[in-house]
Amino acid sequence: MSVDEKTDSPMYVYESTVHCTNILLCLNDQRKQDILCDVTLIVEGKEFRAHRAVLAACSEYFLQALVGQTENDLVVSLPEEVQYVTVPPP
Repeated sequence: MSVDEKTDSPMYVYESTVHCTNILLCLNDQRKQDILCDVTLIVEGKEFRAHRAVLAACSEYFLQALVGQTENDLVVSLPEEVQYVTVPPP
C-alpha cells in the first residue's frame, strides 16, 4: 500500500521510548554468546567478535572496510596505532 492510499480501517502507530535501547542490549547479549557474529576484530593480538552491520552503522571506518566483503566470517586486523584499553564500568 502506498502512502497516498486510504483505508477504511483505523491506523495504529506504536511508539516506544525503549526500543532502541532494547535492540542494543539484545545485540550485545548475542555478541557475548557469539550468536550471529560475522566478523572478528584483532587489536594488539586480541580477538573480538562483532556484528558487521553494527560496526558499519556506527563507524565510517568500518563501513568502508566491510562494505562489499562477502566472506561469512571476516577477520579485520586494526592498524598498530589502535590500542586495546579497558574502561572500568560506570
